[in-house]
Amino acid sequence: MFVDLIGIFLTVIIVSPRYWFIVLLLSFIESAFTVLISMALQSSITEVVAGGIFTTVTGSFNNNLITIICPFLLLLFGIGLHRAEKIPWLDLLNPIADFKRPLPVLMIKTALCRILIISLLSSK
Repeated sequence: MFVDLIGIFLTVIIVSPRYWFIVLLLSFIESAFTVLISMALQSSITEVVAGGIFTTVTGSFNNNLITIICPFLLLLFGIGLHRAEKIPWLDLLNPIADFKRPLPVLMIKTALCRILIISLLSSK
């Protein structure tokens, strides 16, 4: 397992520099959960580069199912933890927005950014 410091730094800048510690924690949880899911599905991983939303996992699997499971679970968990209060779209795009309960919103933002990066990289 390698650590991409530039990817982690860009993740903090893109998602939220105000809540950088939560973003780092979510990135670590997402990377660890991806490795655990792949171990549970018995797919052999050859390399993991942990870089926040730019994390890459290479192995014997041919599709991106392993890498996309964790962001979808993170998105669903963030939506489930979020209360009935609405989030303006500009606050989702604004990296320095202030939130009353930042954890669910940061889960949603991190998951959406990760899904976007996976879909852009898989289209090549």
